[in-house]
Amino acid sequence: MSSLTARRPRPGSRHCNRSGATANSGSSGSKCRRRTPTTANSAPFILPRRPDNRRYTPKKGVTMTSKTPIELTTSVANLNALRASDLGPYHAVYLGNIYCRLYERNFLESPEDLKTAIEMLHDAGKKAYVSTYAAPLTPDLDQVRRVLDAAVTFGADAVEVHNLGVLRIAAREFPSLRIHMGVFANVYTDLTAQKFVELGAARITPNYEVSLAEIDLMAGRVPAEFEILLHGKMPLGVSESCFLLTGAGPLRLSCPEACQEDYFLQYQDWELKSLGKGVTSGRDVCMLEHIPSLLEKGYRVFRIETVSESPAYQFEVGRVYAEAIAQAQSGDWQIKGEWWNILRPHARHGFCNGFYFGRSGRLYIGANGAGMSPGA
Repeated sequence: MSSLTARRPRPGSRHCNRSGATANSGSSGSKCRRRTPTTANSAPFILPRRPDNRRYTPKKGVTMTSKTPIELTTSVANLNALRASDLGPYHAVYLGNIYCRLYERNFLESPEDLKTAIEMLHDAGKKAYVSTYAAPLTPDLDQVRRVLDAAVTFGADAVEVHNLGVLRIAAREFPSLRIHMGVFANVYTDLTAQKFVELGAARITPNYEVSLAEIDLMAGRVPAEFEILLHGKMPLGVSESCFLLTGAGPLRLSCPEACQEDYFLQYQDWELKSLGKGVTSGRDVCMLEHIPSLLEKGYRVFRIETVSESPAYQFEVGRVYAEAIAQAQSGDWQIKGEWWNILRPHARHGFCNGFYFGRSGRLYIGANGAGMSPGA
């Protein structure tokens, strides 16, 4: 039996006709030259034209190097949560709930709150990134435009988009905005990542099902930053319908209070977490043991996914990873037992990271290739 439990808480300039002549060339016998596909290893991709006849160009300075500063990011849905949060461990914050327009005081529906949040973050020396909805419908696009306009007006450092249409709007109508592609952009290949870069994206979040081996290939071929999920429940799906309000059962949930609590769908030792219009893993992705390897590969942007989590979770988990990254950078790497003692209570259903290693997503793979390391 399953149970739902609650807990607080780019064209060539020449074209060929079928006879082999070059169209508009004035010659009926010249042969058409076949375009040879290029790859990231042989030649650069040819960028498409913008509406104003200029090339789309990637933002400058986005390729990661060993000198690129570390950036630890997290997310906050509304002003109340921001005011309750200690964001000391973080360098940047994504603002807004990407799942639901009805989420209470969602930054993506509250321009004045968004303005206040951006000011607060900048005053604290942190970057402010404005998120956009993961699965907007056509009627939602006017509000998306208003959010993007607010991001420009209030000085946001970047916007996060998950949708090709929203990417087009951001790149064409708000060209000054730096663009990050979020997890629901569904980046599974280097060609997809490259196309987003051609269209204006500076940062890519690969889908969380993609292995590190595949992400390594992308990062080696595409001139962009790659953001890696270090810890937290991984977003797996999004729906226009709210599971919590339409599901049958005795909970009698109402909006907007329903998604302010924790709901897990459990079957034997399998679990998912419902966010109403979003679904995440029930277990927490944990990459603590793999920080030295990630840094050695050149990754510099890391995310602690804290959507629907408590301020304590956000701060304590962030602090552990900030300390761990600093220790790994110092060259004196050793996992502290106290880190596990802090992380464990926040992971109600345990840890996972199997997708990163080409395994089942709900498995945990340690640095030794096996399960949890001693002390975990």
